[in-house]
Amino acid sequence: MEVKFEIGTINNSEGKGNKRKFIRLQQEEPMTDDELASAIEHECTLSRADIKAVFEALRYHITNSLSSGRRFHIPKLGYFSLAASLNYPEEQQTHREQQKEQQKVTGKNIFLRGINFLPEDRLMSDLRQDVSFTHARYTAQSVAYLPDELWSKVSEYLSTHRYLTCRIMRSTFRLSERKARQWLTLFVQQGRLTKEGTAHRPLYFPRKNKIG
Repeated sequence: MEVKFEIGTINNSEGKGNKRKFIRLQQEEPMTDDELASAIEHECTLSRADIKAVFEALRYHITNSLSSGRRFHIPKLGYFSLAASLNYPEEQQTHREQQKEQQKVTGKNIFLRGINFLPEDRLMSDLRQDVSFTHARYTAQSVAYLPDELWSKVSEYLSTHRYLTCRIMRSTFRLSERKARQWLTLFVQQGRLTKEGTAHRPLYFPRKNKIG
């Protein structure tokens, strides 16, 4: 299995004027619930409906455990736990002043930042054996297109594919993320594409009679 990556650069790392390179992995779209249920169905004796019921049960027990202050463990995968932060102004204070401020902190000053996941050692070991990395076909630098030139290429792509995503635009037409989103927005405004899906996973479909 290959995971695509690109190399980015931070020009003013830590405010010291130094350049620092970092790796950005190209994460593909996840399987949908139906796709995952269908895939698991072929690996066991459970029906797709049974598998979806398990998804719901897992969600319930994860929520119940984490909200009760417990970690949640899925065998052979790893541990889920809450990540919280203090929503409180930080100021220059003496140690005694800090102690007084800490005594004033209540649950209202804490907010849920996210959910941590700690994979089991076996899972990480299997991944290290299976995964390899290859340079992505796109970089942070965009290829320059004229609107009709790019639309011609997009139309050709959509003649054999159902929809576009920002990631598809980046990898297929060598665009930066910013440029890919700008072009998609423009094509929607022009009535050439329609935007569907969700806020976190927008899909762009060709508007009927607008291809070409």
